[in-house]
Amino acid sequence: MNARILRIELRRSIAPWAALAAVVVALGFLFAFSGPWTRFPLDWGSHWVLAAEWSRFLLVFLWPIAVGAGVIQGMRDSRSGMVELLTTMPRPGWHRAAKLAGALAGLLVLGYLLVFAVGAVQVLFNGGFFTFGWLPIVVVGALGMIAGAWIGLGVGRLLPHPLTAPVLAVVSFVGMIVLQLAQSEGSVLAGELPLPSWVVLLSPAFDVFNDPFLTTSSRMDLGQAVWLIGLAATGLLFLAAGSRRAKALAAVPLVAALAIAVPILPATPAEAKVVDPLATAMVCDGPVCVTKMHEAELGKIAGPGKEALRLLGTLPDAPVKIVEFDRRLGYEEVPPRAADTLIVDLMSLPLYLATDPDDVTRALVAGAGTPSCASSRGSGASYLDDVTARTISASWFLGEWKPLKGGNIWASQETTGQIDRTWGTFRALPPDVQRTRIVAQRQAGLTCQGDQLEILTGGLAR
Repeated sequence: MNARILRIELRRSIAPWAALAAVVVALGFLFAFSGPWTRFPLDWGSHWVLAAEWSRFLLVFLWPIAVGAGVIQGMRDSRSGMVELLTTMPRPGWHRAAKLAGALAGLLVLGYLLVFAVGAVQVLFNGGFFTFGWLPIVVVGALGMIAGAWIGLGVGRLLPHPLTAPVLAVVSFVGMIVLQLAQSEGSVLAGELPLPSWVVLLSPAFDVFNDPFLTTSSRMDLGQAVWLIGLAATGLLFLAAGSRRAKALAAVPLVAALAIAVPILPATPAEAKVVDPLATAMVCDGPVCVTKMHEAELGKIAGPGKEALRLLGTLPDAPVKIVEFDRRLGYEEVPPRAADTLIVDLMSLPLYLATDPDDVTRALVAGAGTPSCASSRGSGASYLDDVTARTISASWFLGEWKPLKGGNIWASQETTGQIDRTWGTFRALPPDVQRTRIVAQRQAGLTCQGDQLEILTGGLAR
């Protein structure tokens, strides 16, 4: 009997259409538009946590759908004029409420999980990094869909007006956008809105972290789960309430959940992010080590890396090992460096784009085995000078002039010709002078002191 009633609710409710709308909106957004979710290193098909994070990001669109569908469904009895008739039935009101709420929430959660599953399938086909860090992110997202649907049902039962559904859906959408921008890195609203941090962190939707090595903290997951469960319980009780006293008591779970969740939630949005220790664990092939997240790249970098260490071994204080940098660089940040270790960033363009072993070795010995001293997002003249100096030193080690992969992305045709002429200037120097200047470039690269291009050319390229 219960299963039959549930099937009837599925057929006569808005649940199938709401779930379909959620799937179409989510996948339409991901596939129709280009953004960080389509590009390395935040591609939603690159590893499990990112697939989960992008699914949570989409709650900015999906939560208003859940709320609006709940309101429409919650007004059903009022629209049909059956409120007084149903109050005379011997079956408790919560029986019907549970079936209706279960049907709507079940299909909305199914739609949400389907969106995540599309990303997860891409991760499987791409051989992406697996960690269970995705699980709490998806579970809290599913709770968000349930809470949105059930609070909508409750409001629809309390305020059965034709404008309730569109108004509440629009308010939910605007609220999601504002709260997401308030916690988004680099947003003009981040830290500018007069909202306490705990209010911002109550939002079930969040902006995807800019660093793929990060995941949500346990405090963030637990605090949001408690809040969303309380919100869902209040919505369900509003739907089932038949008296004023019951309606007043329905708010108790929401208030209690808020009182419990606020002390649990992190103090700031930044503290909601933690490093995934499994992702940053090192996997090594001799002196070449990469993070567990990029273990698939070890085969690509191990051989060329050992060759790069051999070539650099001819210099004083040469590096003896290669270690991957285990976080993404900030917008104006330069990579860390150490004399005995070649610290590499596998998310940088020269290494990411390099597929040929020779190009990988070339990228590793660029700068005489030191990371770039220019900002990783730079595009000005100093950046081009840095690229030129790094290209010269890489070509000196390999004995052949060849641009670094992605190194001249900002260079015009005229600038590219100037880089070629600079190489000619350097190659015209006596071999012992070339070596001396490469050694000096390495020292400058280790401290980021001095102009490396001027060191290599003696200022003749200016």
